[in-house]
Amino acid sequence: MSAETEPDTRDAGGDFRLELGATAGIAVAFLVLRMLAVAHWDWNVVAAISDTFDFSDAFPIAFGTVVGQPLLTGILVAVLLPLVLMRIVWPAPQHRGTLQVTTILSLIVLIVITVTLSTTFGNVWTLVGAAGFCVIVVSLRMVLHRGVLHDAILAVTRKTALIAAAGLLALAAFNDAPWMSAEQITTDNGVIDGYILEAEPGFLHVLTEERDVIIVPDSEVQDRRLAD
Repeated sequence: MSAETEPDTRDAGGDFRLELGATAGIAVAFLVLRMLAVAHWDWNVVAAISDTFDFSDAFPIAFGTVVGQPLLTGILVAVLLPLVLMRIVWPAPQHRGTLQVTTILSLIVLIVITVTLSTTFGNVWTLVGAAGFCVIVVSLRMVLHRGVLHDAILAVTRKTALIAAAGLLALAAFNDAPWMSAEQITTDNGVIDGYILEAEPGFLHVLTEERDVIIVPDSEVQDRRLAD
């Protein structure tokens, strides 16, 4: 009797490690681009900001990036929403029967962002753009059954994660608003408009509007309040 062979899981493990490495690389690139944008692309300021950086800030940075640029976020969502929806309702042949929970969660998040952008800013252009892009892609897939353009459309629908990553990196590069709230800090020497990078016992690390990182002793601070 021949011995049973176990399924080879080396390829799956290799793919997982590759995806994990790519995700980590994108996350690092995102944080670097975000800090460069906040520092107005001054490497010395980036170095000063990184001295106060805590990885617990990663989620506020990511969230602040998405909500800080509603126009760019709306464009990205208008592109991603139809692609993710088609991945669920009309997947490419190689993706049929392989629906993942992350895809459904991504669709829910994109819908929530679309509704939030529409209600907050009083416009429906993100939804209109998503519907228009969806009509274009669906029409092309229905009309074209072979050829370079057909293959390109399928490739786009397969690369949703890559498009999302590229979009997030673009948001990080163009959003120069710091991830913390702007404050007015009244000191013995005047008022400082800036952002608190770090509050340690005895002093504050402050990023000014001019993108200088300064240290303000607590003994000189008279008042702190959120900027209007």
